[in-house]
Amino acid sequence: METIITAATIMAMYLNSASNVNSPYCYNADIENGQVKTMYVYNVDGNSLSARLEYQYIYDDFGRLTSKTALKTDSFTGKKSPSYRLEYCYMADGYSVEHCKWNEKTESFDQANSRTEYRHVMDNVISVMNFEWDETKKDMLLVDNMLVMSSDNILMATNETFK
Repeated sequence: METIITAATIMAMYLNSASNVNSPYCYNADIENGQVKTMYVYNVDGNSLSARLEYQYIYDDFGRLTSKTALKTDSFTGKKSPSYRLEYCYMADGYSVEHCKWNEKTESFDQANSRTEYRHVMDNVISVMNFEWDETKKDMLLVDNMLVMSSDNILMATNETFK
């Protein structure tokens, strides 16, 4: 399975977002060696901007995204505080994404409260399984699963169909 969460994917997302003139947000990014390291999101209010969010990205040696941390900005104080972190883990047949919330009391990220696994089943078919943390069982429990079919290289009709 070809991984889709790469430095190029994040760069494309940034460039698409930054070029959208109808968006209520404005974007800026710190880019190092072709990788978006930090993306800044601002609210657009007339001719002024106010900080809204900051995303910090970490990649592995293969250029795959391993962590995305979101920081929110307090509109009154301008102070940034962590909100959540997504952690990516890659396997031979796919990858998983875990969601960890920021705990203000401990000033650290909690254990993951959910996980989504994407696994290649066969050509153009991916299994998607969603897990949520169950406090009573102290384990991640499967709450939803589905198969997703991609239409890559599968033509529903050809030019010959409409002649």
